[in-house]
Amino acid sequence: MAQSDLRQHTPNLTVEVYPLEVAEGTLLVVRVPKGPAPPYGTPKGLYKVRVGKNCMPYPPDQFIRTQVSLGALDWSRELVNLNLKADLDPAEIVRVRNVIAARRPSSDLVRLDEMRLLEALGLTRQNRLTRAGLLLVGRTEVLEQIIPNHEVIYLHRDAAGEPDMRMDLKAPLLKVLESVTDAINARNAFRTLKTGLFHVDIPDFPEEAIREGLLNALIHRDYLEPGSVLVRHSERAVTISSPGGFIGGITPENILHAEPKARNRLLAEVFQKLGLVERAGLGRERIFRSTLAYGKRPPLYETDGHTVRLTIYDGSFDERLAAFVAKRQRSGQTFDLIHLLLLSHLRNRTEIDIATAARLCQLPEARAREQLDRICVAPNAWLEKRGRTKGVTYHLARWAASELLGKAISGRLRGIDRIRWPELIRQFVEQHESISNSECRALLNLGNSRSAVSQVSRLLGKLDFLEPFGSSKRNRRYRLSR
Repeated sequence: MAQSDLRQHTPNLTVEVYPLEVAEGTLLVVRVPKGPAPPYGTPKGLYKVRVGKNCMPYPPDQFIRTQVSLGALDWSRELVNLNLKADLDPAEIVRVRNVIAARRPSSDLVRLDEMRLLEALGLTRQNRLTRAGLLLVGRTEVLEQIIPNHEVIYLHRDAAGEPDMRMDLKAPLLKVLESVTDAINARNAFRTLKTGLFHVDIPDFPEEAIREGLLNALIHRDYLEPGSVLVRHSERAVTISSPGGFIGGITPENILHAEPKARNRLLAEVFQKLGLVERAGLGRERIFRSTLAYGKRPPLYETDGHTVRLTIYDGSFDERLAAFVAKRQRSGQTFDLIHLLLLSHLRNRTEIDIATAARLCQLPEARAREQLDRICVAPNAWLEKRGRTKGVTYHLARWAASELLGKAISGRLRGIDRIRWPELIRQFVEQHESISNSECRALLNLGNSRSAVSQVSRLLGKLDFLEPFGSSKRNRRYRLSR
């Protein structure tokens, strides 16, 4: 193929070519870098898609949908041909102004007249309404016609699991947000936690987590995808599902720290100007922090590539953990997301290793170790470090274990004095005839880390009243010396 013909059929990418010597001769290796945003086209703007064994021209409508779904094209910034006077909802413009006054009272936006306010927010451009503007201040009947996929369904189930309330909402976004939030709050029971002289009211579902979850669904859904934002509300959970998968490499496994990506950038910018969201990814952190601080189960993100689903759990809450956090927050101590994730994990166990902490907090192991070490040396440290190198583990400090697990459990788990270890081991062997390394670690509550295995192996080998037996190191046991 001639070079000119090749340029017509390949994307405009800089590739790396180098020779590679193999037994059969010399190969030319061509390394083609991944482009910034698929699908890829030729320099003349020709885009193709694989259909079976053939490359067929990309249908324009499908190409646009793909670009929108990937966040490469801002659907919310596109203009719509509507009458700015007849097709706007005056009540929603007032609602927008009231939100700004309540959330950002010192903003210059409060003092702008109606049309300048809409333009400053990005709801209008060149005297025309943007799709973001239509979603916020358009009349409901116009919204249904121009953006038919916009819909939020709220479904509540009673204690028996039977549906007892449903709302189908196709109204402007702020009205939808208010309606769904009010519906959830009307059924959101509170329980009072008493901590000394202070009382803490703990809701079934923290309002901050619900609001952030709803905002994410409304702002980042794919409005070209069929389907509705679905909010399922029961006694056990609130689940918020929105059409469109994650974009920009975000997954449930990295969502805690992934850089924020907006499918509808203008819409996200508008909500930031209104003071309802932060564009630095803090919304996801708030969802987790507001639930974990109450001793609740961590929220769960899931996706099948076409839908993102967030589940915020209710059920019971951990009174000891909630009291532990509330008491120290009143004294000025702070708990960031990493602290709360670790405390949630440790509320029914006394130790954690680096690999588990890294997986739990979605961090590289080096950063997880750094976070754990920092907690251990902080004032009023609630973690203690044991072991060295790869076998290191981190344990609740005795006082923290007492508060989080209760004095009886803490004493059973942590209160075994080293001087009593030989006595306890002898009693176990006398009762059970022999003991293994794992049984000894369980007896002394030392955990399963490498350092604990080595520590117990040395201990059992030094006790003069024991002798080893077994055909290999793996099945070695110890019995009373004869």
